[in-house]
Amino acid sequence: MPPTATPSGSDAPAAVTWLGHASALVELGGRRLLVDPLFRRRARRAGAVDTVLITHAHVDHLNRWTLKAIDRGAHLVVPRGAAGIVADLGFAKVTEVAPGDHIDLGGVDLVAVPTRHDNGRWRKSDLPVANGYMLCAGDVAVHHAGDVDFSDHAIFDDLGKRFRVDATLLPIGGMLPTWYYRMRRRAFDRGVHIDPDCALDIFERLGARTMVPVHWGTVNLRLGRPATPRHRLVQVASDRGVDRLVRVLDHGETMQLTA
Repeated sequence: MPPTATPSGSDAPAAVTWLGHASALVELGGRRLLVDPLFRRRARRAGAVDTVLITHAHVDHLNRWTLKAIDRGAHLVVPRGAAGIVADLGFAKVTEVAPGDHIDLGGVDLVAVPTRHDNGRWRKSDLPVANGYMLCAGDVAVHHAGDVDFSDHAIFDDLGKRFRVDATLLPIGGMLPTWYYRMRRRAFDRGVHIDPDCALDIFERLGARTMVPVHWGTVNLRLGRPATPRHRLVQVASDRGVDRLVRVLDHGETMQLTA
C-alpha cells in the first residue's frame, strides 16, 4: 500500500494539549508550537516542536532550565527585550516580538497581541514586554493570553472584534490562593494574577468558542488547595450558563479543534 500523506497547512488537524501551568502544545497548520514550557519532563513529553513561544520573561514562563531540554533547532520567539536572556542557549533562530507584530511560521500566522501583566523579569521594568499570542491557520484561531492581572481588560474586546477565536487559553490562578490575588487587587497592585471569575469575564469579552483554563494546579505553594481555582471556575461557569463552553483539561490531555 502507498504511504499515507501527512496533512499540512489548513488541512492538518488542530489541537491543544495542556502540559501544566501555562505550558501548552498547539498543533495547527501542520506545525507544532510549544508555549511557555515549564519543567523539562513536561517539555519532553510534548515531543518535537517547530516553534517555542514565550509570552513574558517571568521565570515560570521564560524558564532557561526548561529551554535547555528542547531541541535547539526550534525557532524561539520571545518578547521584545528578552533575546539577551536566551542568547547563550544555542537556538537556531531567536525572534523578538511585541504586540502588533506578525510572523509567518510556515502555515501559521503568529500575531503578538496585548495582554495586561507586569513587564520585566525579576522586577517591574519597561523591558522585556509581556505578550499574548494569537495563532491562526485556515479558519482556526487559538489565543494564549500569557499572564493577566486585574487592570483594564478593554483590549480583549478589541481582540474579540479582530479575531474569530476558536479556543482561548486563560489563566485562572497562580502559585498562591485566589484570595491572595484578590487582596492584592484591593490593597496593592492590581492583583498580578486574575481569578476564575475574571477569566470568565475575559472569555466572554473575546467571544471565543471554547475556554481552556491554564496557570493552575501545577505550581502550588501549599497555602491553599491546588484544585480550588478549577472548582471555582466550574461553579461560576455553571451559574452563568456557559459551562458547556469551558473545557478543563488534565495535565497532558488534548482537545481537538475544528473550524
